[in-house]
Amino acid sequence: MDDQRDDDGRNDTSTEKLPGGGDGPPARPRPRGVSVMFFHRGGVEAMRLDPGQPGVVVGRRAPADLCIPDPIISQPHARFTFLDGYVLVEDLDSTNGTWVNRERIDGPAMLTPGGEAMLGNVSAHVVALGPVDTPVVLGEAAFHRELEMELARAQCLNRSFAILAVRPSEAEIAGARPGSWAMQLPVRLRTVDRVHLCRPDTALILLPEASEEDAARVANAVAYGAGGKGLVRRVGLGVYKKAGSSAQKLADRAREAAGRATLERPIVDASTGRGSEGDVDLSDAPIIGASQRELFSKAQRLASARVPVHIKGETGVGKEVLARFLHDRGPRSGKPFIAVNCGAIPRNIVERELFGHEKGAFTGAAHSKPGYFEAAHEGTLFLDEVGELDPEVQKTLLRTLETRSICRVGATQETKVDVRVISATHRDLEAMVEGGQFRSDLYFRLNTIELEMRPLRERPDEIDAFAEHFLKCANKENGCNVRGIASEAMALLRAYSWPGNVRELRNAIDRAVVLAEGDHIQLEDLPPRLLAKALPAGAEGASVAVSPSDFAEKQATGRKLRSERDRTEARLIEAALRETGGNVRKAAEQLRTPRSTLRHKIKVFGIKLPKR
Repeated sequence: MDDQRDDDGRNDTSTEKLPGGGDGPPARPRPRGVSVMFFHRGGVEAMRLDPGQPGVVVGRRAPADLCIPDPIISQPHARFTFLDGYVLVEDLDSTNGTWVNRERIDGPAMLTPGGEAMLGNVSAHVVALGPVDTPVVLGEAAFHRELEMELARAQCLNRSFAILAVRPSEAEIAGARPGSWAMQLPVRLRTVDRVHLCRPDTALILLPEASEEDAARVANAVAYGAGGKGLVRRVGLGVYKKAGSSAQKLADRAREAAGRATLERPIVDASTGRGSEGDVDLSDAPIIGASQRELFSKAQRLASARVPVHIKGETGVGKEVLARFLHDRGPRSGKPFIAVNCGAIPRNIVERELFGHEKGAFTGAAHSKPGYFEAAHEGTLFLDEVGELDPEVQKTLLRTLETRSICRVGATQETKVDVRVISATHRDLEAMVEGGQFRSDLYFRLNTIELEMRPLRERPDEIDAFAEHFLKCANKENGCNVRGIASEAMALLRAYSWPGNVRELRNAIDRAVVLAEGDHIQLEDLPPRLLAKALPAGAEGASVAVSPSDFAEKQATGRKLRSERDRTEARLIEAALRETGGNVRKAAEQLRTPRSTLRHKIKVFGIKLPKR
């Protein structure tokens, strides 16, 4: 394949300011011209900048050279000029400002191809029109745009591409600035490849139009390019469509594969799923960490069996996810999967909901209706919270499992059903059997094989992945554009015990996305009850908050640290007051601190109570 791209916008780099504004990218041949793409609510506008061309003014309406129909844009807003291989950006006293590197500029700033400026909330993305020699490290937004574009190309043109997830060698992280190792990756890549440092210890590499063989060669060069025996990088390899057909799945599976790589086996193919559990394929598994791998490997081996499976775990832990995994991996995957929460059905109608009823079986039964068992015929019926069933329904359920037939309420004849039953509960069924609340014969019938899902507090390796996944879902569902989670907020998510498990985490992210005022979730965007429970309970006069060093890496000591603690504490108090509508008593209860202490803190910090 030809590495050179003259007009598809792939040769872009990161953002840099004018001299004195921070480190820039390494020297490289400069593009012959650029295109600037403006992404706004109404669509996309584009303009081309060439050498010798005067600056182009962008604004809401004429006399601006490029008009963007967005009320956030001023008239005029900013000027863009192509200058010596870079784009000079100047704000023209706009109302909402022009931002580079997440800072509002008050003077000229430089963008290199691949860089991004924000005009209010309108994104301006610079795309090169000429070749550069070396792949570069891109920011999150630029990398994911490249990834989505490559996915669209692959789908339309029936081509392949790959993603590598790379973790550094021990030599690269010893004593080095976090993430600096990723800057050495481009020397082992092709011109068209793109790098994104998603975490200090993990980089993603996009390999456009790479076949499986091409990707394997690049992965080998990256893995053994750290230098020295034993000083190898660990690489997860995900090839479209073999490892996944969506950008997110490819990236997630490549990261998961890199986590399983070892010095002895530094390259792991995400499509095989092979790891410490042998040849079990987990490439289509949901988000799982090392602590859950054995569980899902066992579930994979049970997927083809007909025997009932019982899933045990706390509320919100993800029991339905595991049940769907069993269904999707088995021979019934093309048939119905019916999930029923037995605890949510009123006791007086649960039998007819499960088994159906005939016309005239009871007052108001104007017509016959099949139940959940018939709806799940040839498929899977997931009975969640099965411990909530009353004894009479338990007896009917046992007969159904033994005879593989149901009798509708009001019917005189039985109907054969072919259903695999998977049950689940957060209750201790064995203790319920001993106490007489659950039939022992039904318990042993359902509990042929038991799978136990561990609570989220015992699976901390999954919290980051879940948070990122829920962030993307919340953005899509609410029309938001929150790009990430601040380090302090993410550290708190990791430190929290999550009594509500995965469901509580999702609710916390959904809420934070809607309330976030910036492009990242901050500590104060998280629910006050979460913040309060994550902090130590205080006695009279104790501090409400704890030092940020308990949630993130220690940034400073002495006076500066105390100042950071005060700012964090003030944000928590403000969030609690907003949540309670300015009610100091309720805010004190949420923060688990005496009301007198909270009033003192409000006075010391100069916090204004919100108007009721």
